[in-house]
Amino acid sequence: MSNNNKSGYAGLWALLVVALAVVMAVSFHDDITIGKWTVKKAPFKETLTASAGERMEKGSAGDTPYGEAPEEGRGESIAVVQTDSAPQSLLIIGDSMTLNLALRLAEYAKHNGHEIHAVNWDSSNTKIWASCDTLDAFINRYDVTYVFISLGSNELYLKNFNSRRPYIETILSKIGDIPYVWIGPPNWKEDMGMNDLLAEMCRPGAFFRTEGMKLDRKKDHIHPTRAASALWIDSVARWMPKSAHPILMETPPDTIGKANAHVTYLKALNK
Repeated sequence: MSNNNKSGYAGLWALLVVALAVVMAVSFHDDITIGKWTVKKAPFKETLTASAGERMEKGSAGDTPYGEAPEEGRGESIAVVQTDSAPQSLLIIGDSMTLNLALRLAEYAKHNGHEIHAVNWDSSNTKIWASCDTLDAFINRYDVTYVFISLGSNELYLKNFNSRRPYIETILSKIGDIPYVWIGPPNWKEDMGMNDLLAEMCRPGAFFRTEGMKLDRKKDHIHPTRAASALWIDSVARWMPKSAHPILMETPPDTIGKANAHVTYLKALNK
């Protein structure tokens, strides 16, 4: 490279350095007005002098909290209503997902002064529960004041999920005016529309959408483990204040001891 070319590049770099120095100087002063023209200061000063904490609080969008935890579950929420502090007679019914949910729910019941009974009906679905009087019998037997439902897992992948609409209607009619929470099935892959159907048909604030939650599974890769089911119920309990009819669901201590869920086991003969 010739000496002339070198001197040309040196001059260009000198101009760039001077221009940058001018911009930086302006950025540390208020806007400068020359006649009708005003040079607006750049935000370099604010950026350079901001604390590390202030910069980390900004996400890529500039005003979104960095690292914000995603919502767990997607239970439909309604306007906050007063928590019913009265002791409840709880009933949880459903398919094979129910047992481990009931075991953790029993600890909540013991700690918060509720009674609980559970019906774990392996391989059952909404059609089976709607076609018998089992739900009616348990509601009457234990004078139930609050119902938890764990159904839909065995129907998640029905293409004609709308065929379940009359069965869901029947189950909800059996429950009547009793407050309830339908705990949505724990999807292990995307369903065909069953979750949306349940969300549509349940009362506002009475459907807890489990879909999307990360849950450890048993070897079948379908059923959540007992520990995961406990965390599942913990999520329902945290959502409860935003439900249609919140009840006392304070987290039980680790020292709660044995809590009896009074589980009745049934086996479905048909689907």
